[in-house]
Amino acid sequence: MSKKTKTLLSAIAVLIVALIAGTVGITTNISIQDIEGEGFKAEIQFSEEQLPATVEDDMGEIIEVEEINGEEIKTVEEVDGGLFEDETTGLSAAEGEYEDLGAVIETFDTSTPEAFKNATLGKCVIANNRYGAQCVSLARSYWFSYAGRDVSTCGTGMAKGMMNCAEQNAGDDFVIFWGNNNIQSGDWLVFDGGQYGHVGMALGPVVNGYVALLGENQGGHSCGQGVGGSATNIINISIKNLIGGYRPKSYIKPEPKPEPTPAPVVDQCKVWNVKKGDTLGKIMKTCKGEIKWGEAMNEYARHWYSTTFKVHLTVYDGWASANGVGLFAGDTIEYRAE
Repeated sequence: MSKKTKTLLSAIAVLIVALIAGTVGITTNISIQDIEGEGFKAEIQFSEEQLPATVEDDMGEIIEVEEINGEEIKTVEEVDGGLFEDETTGLSAAEGEYEDLGAVIETFDTSTPEAFKNATLGKCVIANNRYGAQCVSLARSYWFSYAGRDVSTCGTGMAKGMMNCAEQNAGDDFVIFWGNNNIQSGDWLVFDGGQYGHVGMALGPVVNGYVALLGENQGGHSCGQGVGGSATNIINISIKNLIGGYRPKSYIKPEPKPEPTPAPVVDQCKVWNVKKGDTLGKIMKTCKGEIKWGEAMNEYARHWYSTTFKVHLTVYDGWASANGVGLFAGDTIEYRAE
């Protein structure tokens, strides 16, 4: 079968899908851009309800936005994001082994999710992909920029294939997670859905079943005639087809330390930690505002009990018998009214 015949059949199939979707009331945006019969843009199903995206800003604050850089953030149900195949080697990561093509792979600042977003938003990142600016192209550039190595689709050429060899893709640089596992900004999310699935980087947490996603070939502006795919943009995508993803280890936020339980405030007129030089006169002055000597002082001493050195004996016992120690540095004495 010739490439032109394949292209014609692909276009007819897409047209049928579009007609069926229109009949059942599903909003779709389907665009085919041909590169020698093999290049195309993603199939996107938009939501009937437009929802604000929840993102983490450069100060770490979680905010809701409806547009970024003047471009509306569309609410999307599903993206079928396209294929990947290295233009030089013809490999679609059969074993995850590409030859070292770092010199022709675009690299960007990955110090923070915000830095990567700012470096790539609106750009057509090809990453040596014969199909152009596809979603895996952006992931490939990220893996080269962050980890200094390639990403694998496990021989499928499809975005959703990235989770088929999760350990290989994660290496020592990422933590693997499955499903919606407290998604945070900087997580790379892999989706099922459609023929190829989709991949992109989260820009915030999941809210009401949707997550802000930085990605390529998901409705951005055209990359020009004969390129394929579309430029990096941001959408608010449903996580209904989420398989799992990869969390860059340098983005992992430390678990918040529990607030220390404040020590109870001890009424020193009920409990007194005796220090060298303390006298009962000092204690009476502190607690009663005056000092009374004689029997009044003796009576006051009968209410202060040792809790450390002579348990159950009073300060008065220390004065009146050989069994007590009176006031002794290091002792804790307790006032009992009885």
